[in-house]
Amino acid sequence: ELQAANKEMETFSYSVSHDLRAPVRAIAGFSRMLAEDHGAQLGQEGMRKLDIVQAEAKRMGALIDDLLAFSRLGRKTLYHAALDMGAIVRSLVERAQAERAAEPAEVRIGTLPTARGDRSLIEQVWANLISNAFKYSGKRDKPVIEVAAISEERDFVYFVRDNGAGFDPRYKAKLFGVFQRLHDGSEFPGTGVGLALVQRIVLRHGGRVWADGEPDRGATFYFTLPKESVNDGH
Repeated sequence: ELQAANKEMETFSYSVSHDLRAPVRAIAGFSRMLAEDHGAQLGQEGMRKLDIVQAEAKRMGALIDDLLAFSRLGRKTLYHAALDMGAIVRSLVERAQAERAAEPAEVRIGTLPTARGDRSLIEQVWANLISNAFKYSGKRDKPVIEVAAISEERDFVYFVRDNGAGFDPRYKAKLFGVFQRLHDGSEFPGTGVGLALVQRIVLRHGGRVWADGEPDRGATFYFTLPKESVNDGH
């Protein structure tokens, strides 16, 4: 019954998200045409309001895209392969540094043991955690990001740590919920789906996720992958 309910909810989310795309595109398109064809008649205040409409339509489009990605994840078949975690992380850090407008952040990459998992999904986990670390430490004069791992008896524990905005630990349970955000969107843009995707991907791989942080003192996000999947080839 639970599996049937989950499948029904995923189908519903996919259908709703997919059907919302067309009207959102129409709102964005017609507001843009209105601005181009009748901007002089609308005046400065009218154009300002149209800009808001277009910005909100763009934000809604991003929310729909993320919700679609979240709903598809439950139906995706996992293809396990050996993953060079160090190479994945270095590539993503290089990309994040290139997108950063200010001076490069200091990034310390420790030893990251090889694991097995679905490459595209595990890369998505790393991409979300690394981009968040860059985003939330971006206002520091000297942002410092650490990526490393701990080897436990049954699991590899990977983590991404930053010295950025952090979060109130009283609300850590909300971190991995869909559309749950602990920071104002005007200060740190985002849709609030990234960490929910991280959790769902890791759970599907038999791992777990959690986070520690303090306001204005940085945050650390952890996820585990089982060692058995490396040893037995599953």
